[in-house]
Amino acid sequence: MRTRPNIDYRELANDLGIKPDKFSHLFSTSKFLFLVEGVDDAKAMHHNAKLYKENSLIDNTFDELNINIIPIGGCDAIKHWVNLDLLTKLGKPYFIFLDSDKATALEESKNEKKLLSHGFVKGKDFVITKKRLLENYIAPIALQRLVPGCSITYNDFDHAKNICKDYPDETIKRKLGGQKVVERQYANLTFNELRLTWYDGEEDEFLNIYKMIISKLQAS
Repeated sequence: MRTRPNIDYRELANDLGIKPDKFSHLFSTSKFLFLVEGVDDAKAMHHNAKLYKENSLIDNTFDELNINIIPIGGCDAIKHWVNLDLLTKLGKPYFIFLDSDKATALEESKNEKKLLSHGFVKGKDFVITKKRLLENYIAPIALQRLVPGCSITYNDFDHAKNICKDYPDETIKRKLGGQKVVERQYANLTFNELRLTWYDGEEDEFLNIYKMIISKLQAS
């Protein structure tokens, strides 16, 4: 059986800017660490799992599997996990999912490059989004349904967050949520609306991520 060294959760929590009481509970109860950029990303992954389970595409949600989805603050924050050797100290299997931040399909992702430079293995330890940002996984047609009168449009590699933030009509921009469009709208997306962006007709990006996590969890 693999043993873990004694961990000063308070010190680690302070290093990461997390309240110590929440930190120790978060990691002690988790079987697996699913690391994402922000709180909105974590909520989005929980929403995906809930609707995918309801539609019989997965058997369990992340909560049911004791998989904690943890916001880490973006790719630059990964270096703190590496420098502090947190993933080894915590002794938990993990998977990282970050935005590609790519402006075109052919552009090299700086986030992917950084993760590779830290020794993480793509497809085993991490993946990045196929689209630019999490915001790009909200189909414009869904926003048009949720915000009547909205005529917003963007493609997979447009900066969807900025487009929402800079929407010319102030009333509609406020209803969209502006740059907080994920926080405001993602949990209102239906299963069919999720599939418009996560499923390309051949592969479902969310299902692929879920399967990689389950495979790594079962192997741990």
